[in-house]
Amino acid sequence: MKEKKRFVTLFPPAANVHLLKDVGMLPYILYRDYGYRSTLVCFRNEAAYPAVEREVKGLEIHFLPEEKNYAFGRISRQAVAYLRKQAKEIDVLNLYHNTQETLLYGFIYKLFNPRGVLYIKLDINIERFDAQKTQRVHAWRLKGYNWFFRQVADVVSCELPSAFDYLEEAIPSLRGKLLLLPNGIDDKAMEEQGVKPLPAGKKEKLIVAVGRIGAPEKNHEMLLRAAAQAGLGDWKIALVGPVDEAFGKWSESFLSSHPSVRDRVIFTGPIADRAELYGWYNRARVCCLTSRYESFGLVLVEALYFGNYLLTTPVPPATFLTDSERVGRIVRTEEELAEMLERIAGGAFDTEPFYEPARKYSERFRWSAILPRLDRALRTCLDLRKK
Repeated sequence: MKEKKRFVTLFPPAANVHLLKDVGMLPYILYRDYGYRSTLVCFRNEAAYPAVEREVKGLEIHFLPEEKNYAFGRISRQAVAYLRKQAKEIDVLNLYHNTQETLLYGFIYKLFNPRGVLYIKLDINIERFDAQKTQRVHAWRLKGYNWFFRQVADVVSCELPSAFDYLEEAIPSLRGKLLLLPNGIDDKAMEEQGVKPLPAGKKEKLIVAVGRIGAPEKNHEMLLRAAAQAGLGDWKIALVGPVDEAFGKWSESFLSSHPSVRDRVIFTGPIADRAELYGWYNRARVCCLTSRYESFGLVLVEALYFGNYLLTTPVPPATFLTDSERVGRIVRTEEELAEMLERIAGGAFDTEPFYEPARKYSERFRWSAILPRLDRALRTCLDLRKK
């Protein structure tokens, strides 16, 4: 029997929610569909990880010993100790971001296992990265990255076409190693669970906003203020997810003073059941994301799968995920969002013609379409190590 290759994702801050995102789904699907033995290594950052027995069953999870002073981006003594002990047993090490933490872990792994394959998923914000070019140390930083990606890393990926083009130009050693791998949705699991997108004509007059409701970076105040300006008619807005306490107080006061929309807004609270969560997308015609910042915007990927029309602020993934506004609209101000809500609720803008294009476009954001490219790149490197 052919021995399974050991794939380890080292991401110390992982919580249960990360298991449902790329941090957990990528190693899990490589295990389920591609025959790897996959492990996620992290601290026990919360009491329970229920997704291990549900959505990612079969993914091994290894908890590092407690380290009280650890914070994301800092070097972890426990992670270093783990790598020194386990590096030779790891065929592929997967790390995230371009932090000093990632660079050190990658270097230590290759030091103890030169024949191992180092895969870095950058998840990089190019706008922030490019803004650093005014700093004196940026030129030296680029030289350091260029050396690291040439000498240490084997496979590197980023999520957005704009990031791909920028990185290949700024860091020449990435040419030939860099993959464009967007984040995706587990379409195979959906099919197995019988989750089927409703046809466009069966959808409700419903707009959804999904995530950590009221988190400062999510800017859900913008959505409620725009809705109050526009009026919703017989449409409703569902805010799907746990509600920040401060936002809860603000929204109660705001909606009390805007009775025309108060009865049109639904707060679902936390939803642990993925089928229930997907049910909200399935019912909705529109998904609205008002974030001040998003690295990729998995919410929009999930919405596309169910044929939702996208309304999004100009976060880095907006152009890519709306297919240059072919399946959505990028709104830059509260007034623009209010105008779109008014047109949609008043019937001047029909979202139904965008249903099929959105469903078709979503095909490129499914793990079944994304991960074959990564598997080929990893196995090419693994095969070269045998020679």
